Amino acid sequence: MLKINVKVGDFRQEETDAIALGIYEGEDSLTPLAESVDQALGGAISNLMGLGDFEGKLKQVVTLYTNGKVSSPRISLVGCGKAEDFNQENIRQVSAKHAQSLRNLGVKKIIVPIPDDISDLSVQAIVEGVKLGLYTFDQHKTEGRNEIKELEELTFLTANESRTSVIKQGIELGNTITDGVILARDLTNQPANYLTPTILAETAQSVAKEKNLRCEIFDSVKLQEEKFGAMLGVSQGSLEEPRFVILEYGFEEANEKDTLVLVGKGITFDSGGLSLKSGSGMETMKDDMAGAATVLGAMQAIGELKPDLHVVGLIAASENMPSGTAQRPGDIVTSYGGKTIEILNTDAEGRLVLADALGYAKNFKPEAVIDFATLTGAVVTSLGRSTAGIMGTDQKLVDRIISAAEKTHERVWQLPLWDDYEEALKSEVADVKNTGDGTAGAIAGGTFLKKFAEGYSWTHIDIGGTAFDIKGSSYISKGGSGYGVRLLIQLVRDWH
Repeated sequence: MLKINVKVGDFRQEETDAIALGIYEGEDSLTPLAESVDQALGGAISNLMGLGDFEGKLKQVVTLYTNGKVSSPRISLVGCGKAEDFNQENIRQVSAKHAQSLRNLGVKKIIVPIPDDISDLSVQAIVEGVKLGLYTFDQHKTEGRNEIKELEELTFLTANESRTSVIKQGIELGNTITDGVILARDLTNQPANYLTPTILAETAQSVAKEKNLRCEIFDSVKLQEEKFGAMLGVSQGSLEEPRFVILEYGFEEANEKDTLVLVGKGITFDSGGLSLKSGSGMETMKDDMAGAATVLGAMQAIGELKPDLHVVGLIAASENMPSGTAQRPGDIVTSYGGKTIEILNTDAEGRLVLADALGYAKNFKPEAVIDFATLTGAVVTSLGRSTAGIMGTDQKLVDRIISAAEKTHERVWQLPLWDDYEEALKSEVADVKNTGDGTAGAIAGGTFLKKFAEGYSWTHIDIGGTAFDIKGSSYISKGGSGYGVRLLIQLVRDWH
């Protein structure tokens, strides 16, 4: 567990394994802080840059050995790129890269000297970059554990005691946010035999107990009583029972606050059902509950941050398996609220569990409902793995989410939900069918969900591409990304 703290002092006298320092790219780019370090080292940084061995390019790392000139044996430099281009996302990227480099050197403790004018947002971004960049999922590995290198302590060093409160605020917020993301990553990375719907619900109970959230769980009997027909249809082929999780923050004053409902698709393993996926298509289907992981990670953070809102988290958890009892193409199920659905493809199951959850969300009389789901492969074809698809019935809500997405670099791109798309989902034997005509797959999924998101402002975010194996980011490792947790926390913090 990485310990992060703040201290007042002089970098020359601090005993630590390494001092970490950011350097901008270009001539005369040394900040006053960097100049003071350079002077302490007898001009070593200037000489290095003059030779062209270090240019300050974004994420470039080099480590200098101090030979007793200061108390720390190492001063490690990371390139921040051009000063005019430096932003919160770049802070996350360089912090992650730098922390990884130092960890791989075997460094245990680092000190980060910071300027007097640093903001709490910049401290927060450093914490996010470091903690998320150091994340690994190795709990099932038994070999080589004694060779694992870990960074144990990060200390922000300031010369101005009056700035410690600002720095502490950034640390606390960064820790809260990253803990939510790490929970989401751990859940997404967990194999299906370690994360069944029941275990996912039990995890939600633990989070609720720790953060003082109200938690209610519907088992299969309760789901029958409540008439969650679409969700029960998905689960009927599996030996694992489904679970519907209801988490609430701010329930004590729910009638006096805006209500925001977060809905997560929680298919803990998706074989496709009788519309069976290929072998390679199933390899990462443990991640089909990433929407639920996002909601649970966000609810954990919300319980810590205590915003002036009533926030509800709904998780629809099930497996989708083939068997003699599995739902068949051609079946008709009745969703919560009474709409009937013709099942033409059992591999379009996520929208079925969400149909029940979105119908149930209306009971909370929400100002807004947002669902997160690894709903389609089509969104990956459209937008790749760096951007989620967003669509909804309230442009103001969509715009608020886009703003939060830009601030956190968890980007979204709006897709249309025009009425024209509804024609492809018309059924001759039910109110709607669960697949379209093979075109505009991501939009067809959103169009289907829109039929069940009635009576409130609603937005759907398809994280089929962003939930797993994002490439090119220093702070997102292979596997579950935890995408959406930071976005939701930003949205909640900006709500009023």
